[in-house]
Amino acid sequence: MLQKKTNTSKPNADGTHNSWADKVRVTDSSTRFTLEPLSRQPLGCNLKVTEAMLLDNSAQWNRCVIGFFPGFRMPFHVVNSIASRAWRSYGLENVTTTANGFMIFHFKTEDELHIVLEKGPWMFGGKNIILQQWHPRFQFDKNKITTLPVWIRLHGLPFPLWSKQGLSLAANMVGRPLSCDELTYNYTRLEYAHLCVEVDATLPFVHRFEIESPLSVEPLTVTMDYEWKPSRCEQCHVFGHCCPTPTEEKGKGKTHVDSPASPTQLQPEPQLTSSTPLANTHIAPHPPADKPFNITPPFNPHMSYTPTPNLILL
Repeated sequence: MLQKKTNTSKPNADGTHNSWADKVRVTDSSTRFTLEPLSRQPLGCNLKVTEAMLLDNSAQWNRCVIGFFPGFRMPFHVVNSIASRAWRSYGLENVTTTANGFMIFHFKTEDELHIVLEKGPWMFGGKNIILQQWHPRFQFDKNKITTLPVWIRLHGLPFPLWSKQGLSLAANMVGRPLSCDELTYNYTRLEYAHLCVEVDATLPFVHRFEIESPLSVEPLTVTMDYEWKPSRCEQCHVFGHCCPTPTEEKGKGKTHVDSPASPTQLQPEPQLTSSTPLANTHIAPHPPADKPFNITPPFNPHMSYTPTPNLILL
């Protein structure tokens, strides 16, 4: 009769036993990295980190883009496959993920990273992915996203304001100015001005504003379309969800809450033909065409987009 073998090995300090693979595994110093031998801190004290320590190893992280899908979690192997196919030629080295659903895309250089961001917005398998460059204060918490970059189309903006200063002033009426697209920069599509702005979850979305200027006795009205509008919670002041208001819970009324996040389906952009008059379409000074146009904000990680999403199917 076969007898069941008992485990005669001595247990570890925590009561567990080493597996056979643990016993026969061969390791050497090449698989380990020596850390700094520091003095032990008193029990119960907090770890104090300085600004210099945070920036000491930031060079490699500055080449990373953080991405996530609003209201959706795509399997890692799908994201890795799509990103590799789309961005390998732009210097994508590898893709990693965090426990709470954020994706980290590592690039060879920051310049290649910015090329990918400028070609956005991107859609993976029909799902909109939000991208922004890593920065030391980034919080990997989807419940703490208070600012997001969005693209808007301004209708009715006077041509004299199609300059860096004028576009910046117009964008500032909606959010924090970030950038504009090439067609707006070269004013070769005059149906609307296409701008990227950073919106704040503590403030409602702006859909129109008026301009007072010597151009007209009456104020000029500028309206706008959002190419993608994230859901915004008026109670929590964050993006990504909408809490019901007390009046909605009691059924006594409804408070306007922005619709759930979903990319807006837009018609193809019309092309400017030779019959379109170009005279007097630009009066204010404009930067030379051979220089890249970027409404440069103060240091901020949030990303910019371009007009038509790059749709990548599975």
